[in-house]
Order: sequence, then C-alpha cells, then structure tokens
Amino acid sequence: MQKLVIIGGSHAFWEISELINDINAIMPKYEVVGVFDDNTALWGTKYGSLAVEGPIDKVKELPADIKFIFAIGSFKTRIIRSDILNRLNIPDERFETLIHPTAKIFSTALVKHGCVIHYGTVVFNHTVMESFIVIGANSVIAVGNYIGRGSLFGSNVTTTTGVKVGSFSFVGSSSSIGENIEIEPGAQIGMGSLILNNIKAGLFVLGNPPKVLSRTEVPQSIIDSWNLQKEKHKLV
Repeated sequence: MQKLVIIGGSHAFWEISELINDINAIMPKYEVVGVFDDNTALWGTKYGSLAVEGPIDKVKELPADIKFIFAIGSFKTRIIRSDILNRLNIPDERFETLIHPTAKIFSTALVKHGCVIHYGTVVFNHTVMESFIVIGANSVIAVGNYIGRGSLFGSNVTTTTGVKVGSFSFVGSSSSIGENIEIEPGAQIGMGSLILNNIKAGLFVLGNPPKVLSRTEVPQSIIDSWNLQKEKHKLV
C-alpha cells in the first residue's frame, strides 16, 4: 500500500478519503497516514482515526516512501497555492495523482503529478494537464486542451476543442468554455458562466454574457511560466 499524507486538507479530508476509498474498492492501493494544516486551531483535531499533526512544512521531514496529496484549493486560495508549493519546494514526483475509477482518461491525454480527478469526469485525447490540477465531478475536458499548473475546476464544467486554461486559475461549476479560448493565469470564472472570448490574467468574470466583477494581481512569475509552457507546447 502506498502511504499518503494530506497537505492542508483538513477541510477536504472526507472528500479525499471517499475518493481513495473508491479507488481501493477496485484494488487496495492507498493508506492515508497523516494530515497537516497551517491552521493552528485545527492541530490535534481528529479526522477519522487521524489527527492534524501540525504545520504543512513538517511534511518535508517525512520519509521518502511517503507521497503527498495537495488538498488546498478554492477560488479564494487559487493563487496562494503557488506560494505554498514554492515554499515547500518538494519535487512534483512526490505528489500522487488520484483518479476516480469512473473517470475516463483517453490514452493520448497526459495527466501529470498531484492532480485530483473526481467522479465521472472525461479527459479527451491529446489534452495535457499539468501538475496540481483539481477537476470536479462530471466535467468534460475536450480534445487538445492545455490545462495549466495548479488550476481548479468545479463540477460539470465543459470545455471544447483547443481550450487553454492558465495556471492557478479557477473555473466554477457548470461553466462552459468555447473553442480555442484562452483563460489566462489566475483568472476566476464564476459558476454557470459561458466563456466565448479570452479572459485576461486575474479577472473575475461571471454570467452569460460574462461581466468583469473584479481583478486580482497575478505574480509575474506565474504569467512568465505560463507563457514559457505555451511556447514549449507550441500553443502560441
């Protein structure tokens, strides 16, 4: 059994646990052995048989055979996730990808490290998903998409061909994204939105047609990394 530690996931513990239980029901594979969270009020709090053991930086002291689940993720923390990963400075390879047994990942799709893909999701052919992506239940990620590092999707999201979703962005539940659209890094798409035009970095848009509600400053390092990755994958 692969031992797993949940990082920052005290609030997501049961969601992650249910996903792992469904995977283990097909073939026993994982055992959760620890939970760490920076919220001092949660230290010692029990989640099942496990107590929150302390701040997330302590995971760097754990043995090399333990892998991690990066369970911090919401529209509020979408950009902070980058800061936390940089602070931990743990190789991506030490983060396990969890894929629900009912999900369909096409053989030509590429899903990298530390991703979490929930019930009923389909990732179509020739799509690339960078590390630390979370996809909610029953989402459809279409052909030839490029999904940037650390991005978050709610449930029932639908993309079409050639979509690019920037690093550490958030796409709300039941949103739809049109063909060849680019959502730049750190953007937030509100739930139920229809996106038929490109969205600039850090914008929060909502509706059909979408309206800009606010803007969050996105670190230049995230934008630069996104542009380099697009060049690497010949998407510019």
